[in-house]
Amino acid sequence: MRDRIRTFPAPASPPPSTSGGHGWTLESVAAGLAEALKKRGNTVAVSECTSGGLLAASLLSLPGASAYFTGGAVAYAAVARQALVPGTHEELRALELVRGSDNYASPERYWESRVVWATSAARDVRLRCGADWGIAEVGAAGPSFHRATGVHANGEGSGFVVVAVVGPGDAGERAERAWTRVCETGHARRDENMWQFAAAA
Repeated sequence: MRDRIRTFPAPASPPPSTSGGHGWTLESVAAGLAEALKKRGNTVAVSECTSGGLLAASLLSLPGASAYFTGGAVAYAAVARQALVPGTHEELRALELVRGSDNYASPERYWESRVVWATSAARDVRLRCGADWGIAEVGAAGPSFHRATGVHANGEGSGFVVVAVVGPGDAGERAERAWTRVCETGHARRDENMWQFAAAA
């Protein structure tokens, strides 16, 4: 399953400031997306998991955010997923009921569940927040990783995120369009991974 998900490069972290760190700022994450949405007159809603709300905060940090941002959710634990993106929760529960204790027993099943989660959450949050576009992400920031991910860099786990975008379909042909992509950062630095995930989404 993993090899069938299209990959894109992880956004490179900006140079660190004089005080150290990774150099990411709220503006640097979302400026391009905000500008594109304003130019098209479109709106977006976001469902976040591993980025912990950084994408929503980045979109809201820019002047004129009310023109393009309708809302979002951080659905990390299953109870939050059920409350905030219930359609996604039900789809994942259906997978678990079919598979039982073997749900995450292999990379194939693990990655399938990540794609289902991201795509369904993008659709869910788009509809619930009345936006033109829905963006969702789910991944693993480290420093530890589920054995079924199969993701490693230099012998260590590598942060990864699955990003899904759901938006309006072609005129009269499809009700919606959906894209799913994955990116790997090549490191397990949790804080920096969260910023890179937000930028990737």
